[in-house]
Amino acid sequence: MAESTQQEPQGRNPHGLNQLSPEERADALIAKYIEPHPGKPGIAEYRLHVEENGYPVWAIVASLLNREDEKQIAREYQISHEAVEAVRAYYARNREAIDARLAANRSY
Repeated sequence: MAESTQQEPQGRNPHGLNQLSPEERADALIAKYIEPHPGKPGIAEYRLHVEENGYPVWAIVASLLNREDEKQIAREYQISHEAVEAVRAYYARNREAIDARLAANRSY
């Protein structure tokens, strides 16, 4: 019996994500879960896709910085663990802009 050669597109198959390098995995997770906010320009204003409730990345980062329990954050925001991982990856690449956004929040 011949084996199927069809494969799911990477980024949709969690097993495919696990086979990527850490940098490629971060790229795939960011592409899958994070998008620009249509009404707020700037990399610090990016958000999760609407399917993941559209929360601003900076809000989830603030929760991550206040407590490191990713499972609890995923439950509270009702998002997937991969979405939390995508937020971490996006933050690692845009730390300065997001930290500035968080500092602006604290100054209010």
